[in-house]
Amino acid sequence: MDDQLDPAPPTGERLALLRRLGYGELTHDSHVPFLSHLLGTRRLLVAWGARPALCDAGLFHSAYGTEFFEPDAPATRQEVRALIGAEAEAIAHAWCTIRRDTIALEPPHEVDDREAGGRRALGGELAADIATLWAADTVEQLARMAPEERGFAQGLPRVLHLASPAAQEAVRTVLPLLDA
Repeated sequence: MDDQLDPAPPTGERLALLRRLGYGELTHDSHVPFLSHLLGTRRLLVAWGARPALCDAGLFHSAYGTEFFEPDAPATRQEVRALIGAEAEAIAHAWCTIRRDTIALEPPHEVDDREAGGRRALGGELAADIATLWAADTVEQLARMAPEERGFAQGLPRVLHLASPAAQEAVRTVLPLLDA
């Protein structure tokens, strides 16, 4: 896949893999089908003008599980990389394996790595991608959730300055929900 082209539509093999992994049958914590949440997150990233690799990472941002969700049968890195490319897969993998609330504000933006243990550096572009993805993930679901279900987003305001301008603006519209 050429990451310089427009984001590929989330159809065909991409949806087939997500369905095979069970995301078509699972209900997301935000009370919609999990696949709807993944598509909605990607849709926001596309609308915000994110580059194709980040949009594709948004579609697969739970493929390996996250700090808040463990799938029964996570995807392999090889099968995800074959569908969305190395850059998008690396973003999705980082999202799935870090503790977002531990992102250091100063470069190299070290973060707790849940998979490898210890700390690892994200670097500037990956930290910005994670902050932007976190914004899309939050904006997509926050309004559907009860106040006690919104803990996953509490750390986002701290790193929001790393996100894209469009993501920052969109999050500002839902920030009052975090205080509710």
